Amino acid sequence: MQTSSRVTMQQSSELPMLQELQSLLTAERAERARLQKELELRDCALDAASTHFMIIDVSQQEWRIVYVNRAICERHGYTVAELLGQSPSLLVCEEKSAAALERVSEAVLRGTNVSVEMEARRKDHTTFSFGMTMTPIRTAPHGVNHYLCVGADITARLAQERAQRQLQEQLYNEMQERERMAIELRLAQKLESVGRLAAGIAHEINTPIQYVGDSVSFLQSAETDLAKLRTEYRRAIGRLVDHEPAQSVLPELEALESNLDLEFLSHEIPKAFERTLEGVERVAGIVRAMKEFAHPDSAQHNYADLNHALSTTLTVARTEYKYHAVVETRFGELPQVSCNVGELNQVFLNLIVNAAHALAESGKDASTGRITIVTAAAGDQVTISIADNGCGIPQENLEKVFDPFFTTKPVGRGTGQGLAIARSIVAEKHGGRIDVHSVVGSGTTFTLHLPVKGQSAAEAP
Repeated sequence: MQTSSRVTMQQSSELPMLQELQSLLTAERAERARLQKELELRDCALDAASTHFMIIDVSQQEWRIVYVNRAICERHGYTVAELLGQSPSLLVCEEKSAAALERVSEAVLRGTNVSVEMEARRKDHTTFSFGMTMTPIRTAPHGVNHYLCVGADITARLAQERAQRQLQEQLYNEMQERERMAIELRLAQKLESVGRLAAGIAHEINTPIQYVGDSVSFLQSAETDLAKLRTEYRRAIGRLVDHEPAQSVLPELEALESNLDLEFLSHEIPKAFERTLEGVERVAGIVRAMKEFAHPDSAQHNYADLNHALSTTLTVARTEYKYHAVVETRFGELPQVSCNVGELNQVFLNLIVNAAHALAESGKDASTGRITIVTAAAGDQVTISIADNGCGIPQENLEKVFDPFFTTKPVGRGTGQGLAIARSIVAEKHGGRIDVHSVVGSGTTFTLHLPVKGQSAAEAP
């Protein structure tokens, strides 16, 4: 009876312990279930992601895959079971990714992060490009045993980058070609202008050359007469030395002087020399102006006197306007301007020739036509205006005058390139601008605004 009582008491004392143990086991099972659900949720999330996730064991000499998500399997054509435990080299085209694999090995040895781009290999041995970042997972007290690899297929991105590079190269080549064609067009237009002016320049040179030729011919004839007079003077001196009476010698000399018209020669010989020097200076001036105007353009900008450049261009273009206008110049005091003076000479010529043509079309001659050129300094800029009192430009054409190939001139008289090139030179090459104001029946004014210090100063904020 006593023994039975002791057993009953022992069982009743162990009952709370069993209940507590059962409670702990229940809680542990619940915690395991919760953790299992979280792991399943994590796996579902990683499998739902389009990003590639992979964990590799690097603790052994032969690395092994210990986790892959669905995106990697689908992209490479494997199942999860086929990849787990395999070497990650199964997924890489080693012959095309040698440099990247070497970087990965070095990073794993140091236990550091690394980002690489490699060529991936599918199960069917086709390839694609992918980018990957490897990050060490630090769970061991010493060293790194696992790496997390996060990556994505970058084939489309690389193709887009290649296409973009090709497009950039194409645009660059087109810009280079456009610049080359623009340079050739400016040169052709300049040569066209020089060719058009050549006949007039030849006439301009021919006139003073005729003065020189006529004067030299006169001087040659005068020298022959003077040589004859000198011979007679020497002979007369000899006769006088031989005591021949002066009354018989002097009348002969006076008759010879009268016959040769010595007074006329004495008056005209100095004038002939003056005409010869003027003619030579005129020819030299034309040649010098033509040389300055037609000098090959240089890409380099230098400081130049634009008043002098305008005077040079007026000399070259004189045959274009001399029958239709008187040119009035009001040159202000200008600083030296950083520019390509050869290109600006082309602009000045185009505007002066256009003014002359406008005057010709309006029926003006040298007594009624006017071309007025005014220069002035305005702060850090200079302004140059070239105005005429010709026929003017209709309002509907005013906005088109700078368009390439637009012209109102008859066929063979203009190509429509002059003003387009002028604006390109002023705006694009020199950082300036060109304005136009015109009234039909009253005339047109083109005004150039150029920065003194050149295009770089115009581009400064």
